[in-house]
Amino acid sequence: MRYCDPTIMADDTTQSAASGETGTWSALGNSVFRNFWIFSFFAYIGASMQTVGAGWLMTQLDPSPAKVAQVQAAFSFAAFLFGLPAGVVSDLVDRRWVLLGSLGCLMIIAVALGLVTLSGAISPNALIALTFLFGTAAAVVSPAMQATTPDLVPRLQLPSALTLNGMNSSIARAVGPGLAGIILGLWGAGWMFVLNVLAFVGLFVVILFWRNLRATQAPSKQSFFHALQEGLQFSIKQPPLRRLLLKTLLNFLMMSILLALVPSVVNRLLDGRPQTLGMLLACFGVGSVLGSLILGRLYARLTRSRVIDFATASHASVLLIVGLSSNTYWSAIAMLIAGMSWTAIMTSVNIIWQLLLPPQLRARGLSINLMAMMGSLALGAVIWGEVAERYSLQSAFLFAAVGGVLISLLTSRLQLVEELQDSAAADGSTH
Repeated sequence: MRYCDPTIMADDTTQSAASGETGTWSALGNSVFRNFWIFSFFAYIGASMQTVGAGWLMTQLDPSPAKVAQVQAAFSFAAFLFGLPAGVVSDLVDRRWVLLGSLGCLMIIAVALGLVTLSGAISPNALIALTFLFGTAAAVVSPAMQATTPDLVPRLQLPSALTLNGMNSSIARAVGPGLAGIILGLWGAGWMFVLNVLAFVGLFVVILFWRNLRATQAPSKQSFFHALQEGLQFSIKQPPLRRLLLKTLLNFLMMSILLALVPSVVNRLLDGRPQTLGMLLACFGVGSVLGSLILGRLYARLTRSRVIDFATASHASVLLIVGLSSNTYWSAIAMLIAGMSWTAIMTSVNIIWQLLLPPQLRARGLSINLMAMMGSLALGAVIWGEVAERYSLQSAFLFAAVGGVLISLLTSRLQLVEELQDSAAADGSTH
């Protein structure tokens, strides 16, 4: 196994710059990134399977929409609470140890949930609590992984690496739910949680054998709270990021209903089989892959802010189909389109953050972005679960769809990329 040595990275950087390797697949020529990318794929599959299994298990323990939505809310709320502190820690200390510690926790929690489920001692509240713990560990992993990527490839290959990472997670979202549905149908949720540990082992071993990664990330002498304040101030003072945060908060508040209540849709409106839930979420993942593939063409014609607007309106429209249709095939098509829209929004938002953030604030800035997304997903899941419980599942999806369209129209006037380019140009002229 090749060690993650800064001198090797420097050689890769020189060779890539000289050869002009800046295509979509160019970052895979870097063996350090390639190993990281391959085993990240299995970790993404594991995370996807975990959330599918937890959501389905709750429909068996307590089928009320409010309780089912709390599973997604617990996962998202954990990321909201701990995503930013995790980003601060990732900027202050060696990210290798942050990744190793958080991946180890993911494995321990998956085993614990599996054993409790197999023993029959699992309860709705215990499931929510363990899902919260899993979400906490995942919240630590996410900014550390994203902030590590630019350290593994030369700057010219960073767009390639970010695209490949997005494609990686998108494909995993297609594979993971389908695999989860099969395992749930054959052996149940308990064994699926236990087997899920294998998904994280490979990435843990790859990172364990990295050496001298810290040399690309000098230790900081800042205090935790000073670093936290610095990250927040930078994000709030930058007009493009401030407006992007507002757009993100509103969009994901409406979008949160889909992943929070799709287990209830399967249980109440469709055939109630775990394989169907896996298939619908697999369609969502396939849509994410397709979205990744067509984004380049969209960016050639539209600004990233316009892509976000278009994808938000598209996602809102398919909520009507998912929430009102009792036809599995129509729901599958809607989930496919939803996956495309979701990826277009998340990728566009992530690229804007990555381009504007300075290296020393990268993990903190990405964590603020994650905090905005997850906070909206958590709050939205609780809101839509209660709406579905008090009124109906169909009413909740109808309200979310109308809200999504209105938000798309109201926030379309917020220009993001043009200001970003102006800010970058002004920043460049001062150096």
